[in-house]
Amino acid sequence: MRVRQHVNPLKSDLLEIAEVPRIAARPSDAIEVELGSAEAHFLIDRARDDRSTQFVGVEIRHELVDATNVECARLGLDNVHCVFANMSVDMPRLFSSGSVRRFFLNFPDPWFKSRQHKRRVIGPGLVSEIGRALAPGGELFVQTDIFALALDAMAALEADAASFCNIREPWTFLRESPFGAKSRRERQCDLEGARVWRLLYRRVSR
Repeated sequence: MRVRQHVNPLKSDLLEIAEVPRIAARPSDAIEVELGSAEAHFLIDRARDDRSTQFVGVEIRHELVDATNVECARLGLDNVHCVFANMSVDMPRLFSSGSVRRFFLNFPDPWFKSRQHKRRVIGPGLVSEIGRALAPGGELFVQTDIFALALDAMAALEADAASFCNIREPWTFLRESPFGAKSRRERQCDLEGARVWRLLYRRVSR
């Protein structure tokens, strides 16, 4: 199966996805969400270690959503499910306020060219929606191998100090991931010896 590596989230047909589901946790379960989940390698690792949490992947490539859900069913992981949606516009439809324990953003597309920067998903709009959807004390974990993108994400979060606090100190990266799970891109970075920049912020209690 050929899968597009990069998708423009501002394409008109992706700004009006018709059937975006409302995500609700199963009774007594918490929700953790990976935004831009691709093949969901990260979530599958998490789900194997924690069967009491519901893991949701949000992915803009429909073919990856279908293939990943088939693979999770094959693995017997009924606590992982991916949905076809555009995180840039669909967050209000996906998640009610205060419903998510943790968000993950793993290696989002960098869109290197200056004219493409508007396509980057990390910015004040998404940060605001993540803050709305997070439960008090909930967390946002971001990692990327592109330093400029890491700085952009950190700047957006530091600018919203009323909603987010860095779990270490302001403007400080994590030394290593606190999660044992790894995405496909992170495994590739390990093989190449590439530096990964990581951030972890906590939602300030309302």
